[in-house]
Amino acid sequence: MLHASPDLLPSLYDGSPKVLVATPRDRPRGFVPPADAMRWLVAETLDGTEFVLSPADGGSVGLDRRRIDLPPTNVWAVWSPEPTIPVAGLADWWSRSGGKGAEPIFVNGDAAMLRSALIERSLAEVARLTRLNQSLIEDLAALRESWAHAIRIPPELEELLANLRAAPPRLVFETPAANGGAAVPRVEDGGPSAYLRQRLPMGARGFLGIDLHLAAPGLGDGFLEATLVVLETEAELARWRMPYRELEAGWVPLRLPSASALTWRGLELRIQAAGGTTAPRLSCAPVGLLRDYACVASAGEVPREAMLEFRLWGGIPDLKTQTGGAALPANPAIAIPDQVIATMRSTRDLTWAYPYFGYLDRGRVLLRPLKASPASAACVSLPAKPGLAALSCEAMIDDGLCKTRLLVRLVATRPGHAVEDAEHGIGVLAASEWIELAEPLKPFGLTARLPESESGPVDLHVFSRLPEGGKLDHGRVIFSRFAAELDERAASRRPPIMPVAKPD
Repeated sequence: MLHASPDLLPSLYDGSPKVLVATPRDRPRGFVPPADAMRWLVAETLDGTEFVLSPADGGSVGLDRRRIDLPPTNVWAVWSPEPTIPVAGLADWWSRSGGKGAEPIFVNGDAAMLRSALIERSLAEVARLTRLNQSLIEDLAALRESWAHAIRIPPELEELLANLRAAPPRLVFETPAANGGAAVPRVEDGGPSAYLRQRLPMGARGFLGIDLHLAAPGLGDGFLEATLVVLETEAELARWRMPYRELEAGWVPLRLPSASALTWRGLELRIQAAGGTTAPRLSCAPVGLLRDYACVASAGEVPREAMLEFRLWGGIPDLKTQTGGAALPANPAIAIPDQVIATMRSTRDLTWAYPYFGYLDRGRVLLRPLKASPASAACVSLPAKPGLAALSCEAMIDDGLCKTRLLVRLVATRPGHAVEDAEHGIGVLAASEWIELAEPLKPFGLTARLPESESGPVDLHVFSRLPEGGKLDHGRVIFSRFAAELDERAASRRPPIMPVAKPD
């Protein structure tokens, strides 16, 4: 019934409103489309049965014509200005092929009749869109109502969020050990813009604080000032101001009142000194592959390819920092790096037909109990962490067929402690109880909490064994998620330093 060039097909099936003008093919085309929002198409015919479509504005189309099986979309009217052109067959085809309700208005008559038909169709479209808009408003109102009254956060999720907010701060980043130092620029030497700039490898969201390592405090009656700045906007997030007389060599803990909920990506710490006779010196660490995070001084000298020695702390947004004299509600936790756990070694020369010990991946260690006594044992040496308060890990039977309740233990000792004494808790720094893995595929926590904080290197021992009379048909024990807790006050030897209040 309808034929069109392939070049014309995309414009036939878009959302633009269209009008088809039926004209005889054997007469010169005299129709000039008006300048309006309609897309006008000419449908030329000889017998009222076959129509060839082309643009009414005289645009070029290819000579290759294809038969159209589906009517064009959003056609408002088919106009036959000459009553001699029959369009009843086209109307029947349109109804059959396009479906009931999709037919355009068929107009036989002059331009005034067409204009009247288009106005009628426009009013009908306005009414239809008004109904759709009203229906959408009602649906949105019902959705808001259901969210406000019908949908509630599950209690389990509320409990999880509460636990996350009560979780301890986490160590997000720690530089290597210091191998040099840099003097803090003085305002008196370089003006108000004299800063030591350190870009931080952390965004603003979840940022809780930073520990700076002070190699030497300043002398005289002066101040050390640190400003946390958003790189994207140069906005100041916090400013810390510390008198020289309150500083001493070691870690200086700078904290926000609560973990930041902002979403900025770039943070920079700008440090300067004012007053006194000698400015403080900050420890510097090698930058390694993080060359973009090398510290820069606008005045003074800094080691080449070095960054300040610092530790970044994070937490769930709105996690509070306690500033009173009481101990922190929860010790900051540090995940023990996977590369350290990978150095764990077996401390008993046991033999079995299949592997019973080995480092797996992502900080996981296999330590399978054997039928023979004594218990399977392994140990890893941890470097010194000032203020070490506890060590922890998780243990799990990773074989769902295991029915035996295997036993595991975690022990912390000083380096060189005998494994037999460690197993029995003799002369150790801390030890967990023997924990029964009562259910396979479920992780169980082990914690060895020290009675006093430790600042030297520590050996961490793990043990696994069968219970009395237990059978070992299946039973791979996996230790993972090794972490250390720090007594923050013991580590830095002072309470957290809070930012100065911003002027209103």
